[in-house]
Amino acid sequence: MQPLDQQTVLFCSAPGTVARPPSACDDLPAFPLAGPWARWFARSFDVWWETALVALVLGYALGQVSPVFLRWLETPFGWKLFGLACIPGGLVLDAALQALLGNTPGKALLGLRLITTDGHVPAFRQLVRRNLKIWRDGLALSLPLISLVTMARQGLRLRKGVQASYDKDDFLVSASSTGWLAKGVFGTAFVSLFCAILILDGVDRQDSRETSAMLEAPPVAWTNPVTGRMARIGPQWKLELRPGPDGSVQHLFTQQSGHAAVLFAHEESGGRALRQDAQALADRLADRFELADSYFAEFRGCHSWVGRGLHKKGPERVQLRIVEVDGKAWRVVAMQSPPAAYTDDLVQELSGALWDTVTPPPRPELAQRSH
Repeated sequence: MQPLDQQTVLFCSAPGTVARPPSACDDLPAFPLAGPWARWFARSFDVWWETALVALVLGYALGQVSPVFLRWLETPFGWKLFGLACIPGGLVLDAALQALLGNTPGKALLGLRLITTDGHVPAFRQLVRRNLKIWRDGLALSLPLISLVTMARQGLRLRKGVQASYDKDDFLVSASSTGWLAKGVFGTAFVSLFCAILILDGVDRQDSRETSAMLEAPPVAWTNPVTGRMARIGPQWKLELRPGPDGSVQHLFTQQSGHAAVLFAHEESGGRALRQDAQALADRLADRFELADSYFAEFRGCHSWVGRGLHKKGPERVQLRIVEVDGKAWRVVAMQSPPAAYTDDLVQELSGALWDTVTPPPRPELAQRSH
């Protein structure tokens, strides 16, 4: 028996060929079946970019609503496991593209085409069933190392002239000649995508190391330069100093993943009423945030104003508090990206530590409410 890549697909009935209805036999060319390496390159390219697209969209969607998912991504190998879990979704996307466009980019650039044994274009359901069989029999459910064995096994079948187990008597992969331009485009795209995967893998490894080191690090001592009182700041926060509108220094604490930021600053009240300070702050933020709720309340024995709202151009949540202490209007502005529950505890802990450097510590029964 000839190797599969040396066999020929004929679309009309003939001894030893695949049968096709006579009405479809006019002037149809014969193409050889695709070899194992061409199929591997095309399949790998398509699965890589399709899975990456599914992971990007699904990761963004889940990251907007699930704090548990975000915490899981921060664990070692979290992104890798998530990427492997998205491969079935990538294979479904592959089937949808093939059914809608007639081919996928990888196969099209290499001149490959998937057809049924009677010469028709497979339907979406057929393609989904075939791709899920590829995931099981060819990719071994994406299990590392084991998938190498199963892919090698399918390649040996093709070299012996036997159909891949997920094709058998249902599908054929034909190959037509393509020019050097198409092959060059594919080669460039394949190498670029492979390098991007390696770079992202290196970044993920570095992020995992930094996250592990951060979680193991002790809190950092920070001293309020105005009051001289010290606070313990969690290692999840990075501090940046910024000039305020009146020349004072503002302290911006940014959570390591960028999902929250807390601004701590003060201004001399100059005899102004708290209501005036609150209105001035609300006016400064009016172009970016829309306050939906505000009120005056006692906070640790001091007069305070609280405002809550949303960013006008995004889903970020903002919480503001101004407290009058010894002729100064201290304020904490906390901004959180969704899901806010992901950073709620961190923001409350940091805000409480910052207020401890200005006001007396809250009574135990009021601590939770005061934050």
